[in-house]
Amino acid sequence: MNNLDDSLEFEDTLELKVRPREAETVSLQIPKDTLASLKKVAEQRDMALDALLKLYIGKCLRQDLSQLLANQVLGRVIN
Repeated sequence: MNNLDDSLEFEDTLELKVRPREAETVSLQIPKDTLASLKKVAEQRDMALDALLKLYIGKCLRQDLSQLLANQVLGRVIN
């Protein structure tokens, strides 16, 4: 088999498991021009607007949490 065949077999066995989590609705005001830009990006990515917003929030949140953890570890090492 070539690498393409191997990757196709792997994809056939891959299963996505999503665990349900509690959610809360949040309302926020976004400037109209920013909202228009977000809608354009969502359309280009073939995504719903709410999915794009969740993607952006999740990505930045993971970065910030990672930095926070790194700072905590560094603080323990230095002290």
